[in-house]
Amino acid sequence: MEKKLCFLFFVLSIFTFIACRSPKIVQEKANFQGIVLEQNFNSMPMVDRANSNGAPLATQLFIYNSTSISQLDSLTGPFCSRINSALVSSIQSDEKGRFATNLKPGIYSVFVRYENAYYIPYFSGSTGTALFEIKKETPTQLEVIVRGSSNIQ
Repeated sequence: MEKKLCFLFFVLSIFTFIACRSPKIVQEKANFQGIVLEQNFNSMPMVDRANSNGAPLATQLFIYNSTSISQLDSLTGPFCSRINSALVSSIQSDEKGRFATNLKPGIYSVFVRYENAYYIPYFSGSTGTALFEIKKETPTQLEVIVRGSSNIQ
């Protein structure tokens, strides 16, 4: 009987120890992060106004495999209606325009949902659309500036 009580005490002690240990929380650090800003004004530098890249924009960003201009439907300036490339991820920027996510190393294109279309924040050379690269050990920072329709000529 004494051996059974000792064994039972030992087992309960082990279970108590295991139950009281705090679980390890493993969080992956985002390797792609940045901010989305909206410009709805003349961004020319002026003597009486500080330079500003715009106001934070809460919106959705779409990450596609490297996309060329020929893969876009109804391209009108920086807007298109559809992207004929593989969608990798979509990210919501917060009220301060910030976003962060993890992506596999590679070259991607970023698009922003704006005015019921896909907005292309910049063109990469004569054929690429908003290309950026994710490297294995280095986080990628990106500032996405959306120029409102009042700025588009």
